[in-house]
Amino acid sequence: MTGWLPEPTRWLASGERGDHTLLAPGFQCLYLGELRGDQDRSGLDALIAHYKRSPLDIEVSSGRGRARAGKERAIAAVAGRLRRTFGAAAVACTLTFVPIPSSKRPGHPQYCDRLVRTLRLAFRGLDADVRPLLRQCVSTRADHASRERLSYERLLAITEIDPAHAARPLRALAVLFDDVLTSGKHLRVASERIRERWPAQEVIAVIVARRALRAPPAPSVRALRA
Repeated sequence: MTGWLPEPTRWLASGERGDHTLLAPGFQCLYLGELRGDQDRSGLDALIAHYKRSPLDIEVSSGRGRARAGKERAIAAVAGRLRRTFGAAAVACTLTFVPIPSSKRPGHPQYCDRLVRTLRLAFRGLDADVRPLLRQCVSTRADHASRERLSYERLLAITEIDPAHAARPLRALAVLFDDVLTSGKHLRVASERIRERWPAQEVIAVIVARRALRAPPAPSVRALRA
């Protein structure tokens, strides 16, 4: 899965925000690649399919070993890209990484911890603050697997701060992490819940891939470095 994600990381541009209608105005978001709903020559569609595969789907697959290995390669590929995107000093001192919570509660057969695992692998050996700060209080169908997606209001109602990870303050910049940006609903809910607890907290996001509907690619930017 080498070469699936073009360098460098990009900031979401103003002309692209119409593809993500629930994203809060002015919210800053980095993304690593684009999905355009066609045959992606870079292999990003395939990468995301491996990355999002649930443990139950892998277990019932006739090729469990290949499916499991594909998911692990996808996690390693995303982790490697994140490692190249964020400078070591920023990771150690400035940033708190917050994975968007799974749609399933721990213990559910389809619960997947790929986001927190990716972050921990990406910044292994650094003094990184990787914190599963948010959780859903009930399990729901994943949006990508359902014709009827949760409304913003419903998602907000079932998303909460996990007190086990909230005892100490966040670092200067909280970085939400998710795999695919569609409407922006999950990022908006996560940032609102964090700012309810810490009103002055700065929050941005980094996404593996955004769903591009109309807009051309954003201009390249220099990744966050320190």
